[in-house]
Amino acid sequence: MSPSVEDQDGLGASFPGPIARWLLALVLPSDCRDAFEGDLIEEAETVVLPQRGRRVALRWFWWQIATSAPPMLARHLYKEVGMYPKRWIVPAALLFIWGIWGLADLGNTPDGGFAWGNSEVISVDPGGPADLAGLKAGDRILTMDGIPPTDLDALRHQPRTEIGQTRVIMVERADEASGSTTTEKVEITYARPPAGVGASDLVGGIIGLVFLLTGLFVFLKIPGKPSLLFAIVGFGFAAMLLPSPYIHPYGVRTLAANLFFLAFLTGFASLLHLLLVYPVRKRILEGKYMRWLIYLPVVAFALLGLINALVKGGLGAPGALILGIVLIGYAVMALAALIHSFVTAAPKERSEMGLNLMLAGVLVGLIPITLMMVAGMFVRTDLIPGGRFLILSLVLIPISFGVALLKGARASLDPEAPQPA
Repeated sequence: MSPSVEDQDGLGASFPGPIARWLLALVLPSDCRDAFEGDLIEEAETVVLPQRGRRVALRWFWWQIATSAPPMLARHLYKEVGMYPKRWIVPAALLFIWGIWGLADLGNTPDGGFAWGNSEVISVDPGGPADLAGLKAGDRILTMDGIPPTDLDALRHQPRTEIGQTRVIMVERADEASGSTTTEKVEITYARPPAGVGASDLVGGIIGLVFLLTGLFVFLKIPGKPSLLFAIVGFGFAAMLLPSPYIHPYGVRTLAANLFFLAFLTGFASLLHLLLVYPVRKRILEGKYMRWLIYLPVVAFALLGLINALVKGGLGAPGALILGIVLIGYAVMALAALIHSFVTAAPKERSEMGLNLMLAGVLVGLIPITLMMVAGMFVRTDLIPGGRFLILSLVLIPISFGVALLKGARASLDPEAPQPA
């Protein structure tokens, strides 16, 4: 294809435009921004434009921006935060305030005393608001305040039910003796949740705060790559564990949930990255793109979230299954990297670099939860005394990692301490 006369005149004096320049200013420091932009424009005008034409040259330019921006932005942010560790206080403080707001809002969460799915009442809490109103397990829900249960989008856009507010639920009830069905009107007045119902959210919030504050403290104490990765781990896990306050606009709630899950996924990726560079850099990272492959699922989820927002659809069961597999994969690979570091290190090195603490913290932190999951296969876990508080053992993971990183930093400064092989 031969270029037109317009193509031979170049891409224009206004090229690349304000949007491209804003993106470059976002991801690149000022000392190399002009050189990078100039190289791209020169190659677009002298190589791509004469051979393929203006349209292809424009596409090529924007493709280079799109593929280069994420790694350059990550490198730029890492450099900025690494040089000025106190800047990490800002996002950590915002998440801390959000979490405290969410913990304070737990008491405002209404309780209807029943659970439903697929338009059917699954269970009714004895003595709860639904039980007192006459709702029965097995009732088929026809409408909830006039909205069919199949219209999930309309239900999600409804404001949260207030404590003391009454909701009208129309149900279809079958008579087992005669086989006939009747339509019943059930008026449920929502109440405060019973004591202990919100305990799991409270415990999760406490664990989230420990993750967040431990990561922040260690990074401010010993700024560096391992401590920065640990701070990102703490931020990501805190974003998932801290309860969110109720915000009425459904779009804002969905955006916040997606952002927090993205932070959680980034935290898992950073955990794997941390254990691949501490106490020594693993050989697997010598590959050209291995570092970026660690964060590929994070980028993929961000793109899927954007597509999901545009088409107003859900990821569905397959998407949830894939995300579950990704999270399990991150956890298994991170544990494998930790075990590899522990096995290959000398006994004294394990103690000096805190590998003993790391492995012990992971094992002791996860054993109670694992036992609860196994017990849940045979009995109801809510019947186990203190069962909802067993997850508090998870606080041992950030604490043990933080102490280990501090020990490792001291060992690195001690000339008589053994250095990692």
